[in-house]
Amino acid sequence: MSVRIFVPRWMDQRNNNAQNSNARALLSRFSDGRAHWTAVCSRKAAVATMPGTVGLVPVSSSRFWSYRLALAYQGQWDAIFYPGPHWADELGIKARRLLRRRRPVIATMEGIIAAPQALRQVTALTGHLVFSQPGVEAAIPRIRWIYETCDHIIAISPFLARAAKALYGDKVSGLPIGLETSIFHNRGRHEPDRARVVGCGTVKSSKRPEVFLELAQRYPEADFVWFGDGPTRHQLMRGSECKSLNNLAFPGALTPQALAEEFRRSSLFVLPSHAEGVPKVTQEAAACGLAVVLHGFYECPSVVHKENGFVTWSDEELVDAVGILLADGELRRNLGQRGAEMGKSWSWDTVAPQWEDLVIRLATS
Repeated sequence: MSVRIFVPRWMDQRNNNAQNSNARALLSRFSDGRAHWTAVCSRKAAVATMPGTVGLVPVSSSRFWSYRLALAYQGQWDAIFYPGPHWADELGIKARRLLRRRRPVIATMEGIIAAPQALRQVTALTGHLVFSQPGVEAAIPRIRWIYETCDHIIAISPFLARAAKALYGDKVSGLPIGLETSIFHNRGRHEPDRARVVGCGTVKSSKRPEVFLELAQRYPEADFVWFGDGPTRHQLMRGSECKSLNNLAFPGALTPQALAEEFRRSSLFVLPSHAEGVPKVTQEAAACGLAVVLHGFYECPSVVHKENGFVTWSDEELVDAVGILLADGELRRNLGQRGAEMGKSWSWDTVAPQWEDLVIRLATS
């Protein structure tokens, strides 16, 4: 009989949360007959196509959805994989334990969300500054409780695995996240005549898209584009107009296919945020043949300094690195080509079976 594993993540196609997207990519490739997986979806939303080993629990999109999600935790599951940070996830796990229905809980660590004391501990471990992801401070106690009480943590980078072991003990494994290589690749790539620097992500303060205003001012010989939507987008557009930055644009969000096309006709990718886990967009940009410039505080494994991009440790270094790559087209292209080669090994088709096997083994051990 196959082991029954509950995955409290949303399979709705329009839900672009990074963790839900990762869960969809994983489950859509699971086929091992040792397990049957069940995830959740909205009642009226279009959902991703799933194999026969994956079932779905429809959850009402009304204001009571949180309680319905917590109730879904109470099914006849042999393990829980990939709990979320919402209070409904905590309620669902606590209710199972209160009812003496405890089963293995396998969590993932995809970024540092921690209180100041824990940040100091990780900073001492790594020897460099580490930042907690901003805007989620209220959820820190709940996330810490889930990590402390779960049976196992799968971290998505070597850096996060070290941090998880320091904070929560040896119940930690490491596995990478994958990439849709059928979409993000460098085939048909075309370097524009005028250098074009791109960024991507939700337009909010934690992503620090305002750095693109400084870059556009500093390097008027290049165009700068940030793809994505969010609460500060219109404010930044007004700021760009006030500064008469004709070489800067915030065109909004794109589909993955359209974003990949934009990457393939750009020159360089820049991510100025201080706190990330493994930002999938750096994998996507590198796979499309772009050199990547980012900060090193979260030790992103998809960018190796001077191998497929520049890893910087201050805004001044980041701005200077962009200038170096804008001035040296050959270096920029060489770094981009190496990134595209690295990207070929990041396919979900390769990564997903590793996750499937590990979670099944943890669920049955």
